[in-house]
Amino acid sequence: MENIFSFLWRQWSALGVLGEARSDDPWVIDPEALLVFTLEMGRYEPRLFDEVMDWLTVNGYWIDMQRLRGILKKQEEAKGRLMGAVAAWLAAHSDERKWKNLANLYKLSTPTEIDHANPLFYQKDGQPYPTMGNPDTAFMTYGFYRPTLTLRKLTREVPVTSHATLRFLLRALFGVSSRAECLTYLLTHEGGHPSEISKSIGLSLRGTQDALIDLSRSGLILTRIKGKRKIEYWMSHERWWEFLSKGSIKEIEKPVWIDWIALYSALAQCWRAINEASREGLSDYMRSSRLRDSFELVANEFSRSGLDIPSLPGSDVSPQEYEKAFESFILQVFGAQSW
Repeated sequence: MENIFSFLWRQWSALGVLGEARSDDPWVIDPEALLVFTLEMGRYEPRLFDEVMDWLTVNGYWIDMQRLRGILKKQEEAKGRLMGAVAAWLAAHSDERKWKNLANLYKLSTPTEIDHANPLFYQKDGQPYPTMGNPDTAFMTYGFYRPTLTLRKLTREVPVTSHATLRFLLRALFGVSSRAECLTYLLTHEGGHPSEISKSIGLSLRGTQDALIDLSRSGLILTRIKGKRKIEYWMSHERWWEFLSKGSIKEIEKPVWIDWIALYSALAQCWRAINEASREGLSDYMRSSRLRDSFELVANEFSRSGLDIPSLPGSDVSPQEYEKAFESFILQVFGAQSW
């Protein structure tokens, strides 16, 4: 699954992490969903994990804490605890006011002894990294052992000049808020009802509805009745893109909306299915069956985005060849459309 790590490196480099920046992706990056998924995957890629920590010290003010907490509520306890450790480190080394409450939310009731701590980092084969050096206090408090974190401090500020960073542009204009999220959705859709917008952006229905009502008072966000007298919100894309891009709408392709919260969840399930299948010594048939179920989740999320993707390996593929066929699928997906 090296292609997933390569993809994550490119996404973060587009946001300012040192690396080969890519700004020509057709979709809008979701920093909160990307952060939660990267911290989980970064346990197998320590350098990526630490570069994201570096990014958070420079650009953490962009993170929407309300959305982040909402995403974490639907995740396993271990993910919340890991985010709590990250928040505790940031509260001590960066912005205490922003991160302290999240750190306290996941703090363990009793301290963890080093002999009972879980290793933070694992090798690709699932074996833990050797314990070397003094443990980082912030992470130990949450039950994770890692050497003391020292940052390289090479991260740049987020460039808000591409489709990929549209969310950041809108947050700069309207604040890190539900308003910016609603506008991101409306700029990538023909319109939407508050309930579907709320579900897509990962915020409460009440908060989303209040934001849409406030935005509509400007006269630049409009309403119309669509289907059984439901109120739908929409905007003039031409007027908004001319304002945001300082150019002609004819020169701009509308960015692609992807439900990254759902997609990253599906990719995480794939990762776990592959690791579990490898460890449990399943038969080829059971192995391919388990992998097929997880991979279909990924394909479904990609297909909803409207991106042109290859077909998943079908029933005609033998169990022995299924994982190899899926690796080919991932390579094509992550290699296409500037992935």
